[in-house]
Amino acid sequence: MNINNNVKKSSYKLSEPLNADGGKVFVNRLVHLFGLRSKVELSEFIGVSTGSIATWQTRGVLPYELAVRIHLATGISIEYLLFDEPKGDLNVMQYLPDPTLQPNYANIKNNISNFHYSLTNPAHYDGGSVLIERLVSFFKLSSKKELGELLDVSAGTLGTWHARVITPHELLCRIHLATGVSMHYLCFGKEWEDKLAERGKIDESLFPGFIDLPPSKDEQAKYAINHSKPKSNTAPSNNDNMTVQLPAFDIGSGNKKAIEPYFFSHNILNALGLIGQRIEIILIDATSYFVNIEAIAVTKGLYLFSINDAYQIGELKRLPDGKEYLLEDNERYPIDTQVTKIVGKVVSVLKKA
Repeated sequence: MNINNNVKKSSYKLSEPLNADGGKVFVNRLVHLFGLRSKVELSEFIGVSTGSIATWQTRGVLPYELAVRIHLATGISIEYLLFDEPKGDLNVMQYLPDPTLQPNYANIKNNISNFHYSLTNPAHYDGGSVLIERLVSFFKLSSKKELGELLDVSAGTLGTWHARVITPHELLCRIHLATGVSMHYLCFGKEWEDKLAERGKIDESLFPGFIDLPPSKDEQAKYAINHSKPKSNTAPSNNDNMTVQLPAFDIGSGNKKAIEPYFFSHNILNALGLIGQRIEIILIDATSYFVNIEAIAVTKGLYLFSINDAYQIGELKRLPDGKEYLLEDNERYPIDTQVTKIVGKVVSVLKKA
C-alpha cells in the first residue's frame, strides 16, 4: 500500500468509526447554527419529520448524511457539525448572495434555493463501485482488498456497497477528517468549481438563454421578451449573476428518483417569478415542471401528488363541497386523502421544442 501522500497527520483514524456527537446535542447544534427557535422549524428545512428528530434524540442517533448535506450546502465544517470544533467560517449564510444576513427562520426560508445544495433533500451522491474505485485511486492502492484493510471494512461490506450503490457517509466524514480531502470530491469526484463549469451541459432547447451562465445582456433581454414578466418584489439587481441550484427528480416510472440538480442564473428564476419559493424540478419525458413544495393546499391547477407512493402530476381542484378532485378527460374523481399526498403545486413548465 502507498497512502502516505494522501494521509495527513490527524487525530482521526481511517480504520476507526467516528465517536461524534449525536442525538440531542447534534439537534440543538443545528437549531443554534441556523438561528431557529424550535425543532419544528428545523424539521421543515431539513425535510425530516419531528418524529424522526425525536427518535434521533432518544436513541442518540447521528444522521451523517444530513451532516454531509449541510456541509455541502452551507460550507460549515464537518468538524463543527460533528464535534463542535470551531473550524472555518461558522456563518451558515456564507454562500448566499448576501452573506451578512442574520441566520433565522425568515432569512433562511427566503433564501432556501440559494444554498450550494438543497438543505431539504439529499444530494445525488456517488456510491457503489464508482465511490469504491475513487477511494482505491485516491489512496494509491492496487485493489479493493487493500482498501478494505486500510479502512477496516470487510469484503462482504464492500460487496454490499457495490451491489446496492450505497454511499457510506460516516466513512466519508472519517476520510475527510483524516486526510483533508474535500467532501465535495469524495461525494462527486469533482470540486464545486468544476461542477459549476459543467452546468452548460443542460439541454439548451429546454433552457434557452441560460446555458452560458451568467447570461449576457442580450440573452437576458431575449429571455425577458419570451417569458413571464418578473414580479414587482424582485430581489436586488446585484443578485442577477448568482447561480442557483434546484433539486431535480424524474418520476417517469412513478418513483421519485433524484437526478443531477439543475443550475439557473438568479435573473432567470426571477423572470419566472420563482424567487422566494421552495422549488423542485420534476422531469417527465421532455417536460420539466417547477413545483413549489410549500403550496400543498389544493385550489385549482396542476399539482405533484402521490397515491400509495406512486408519483404523478395532474389537474386538481377543490370544489364548493370542500372536497378535492382529480380532473381528467372531462371527468372528476374524488381524492382519497388517506392514500394521496399532495407534494406541491406546479408554478411553471418548460417543454422541449
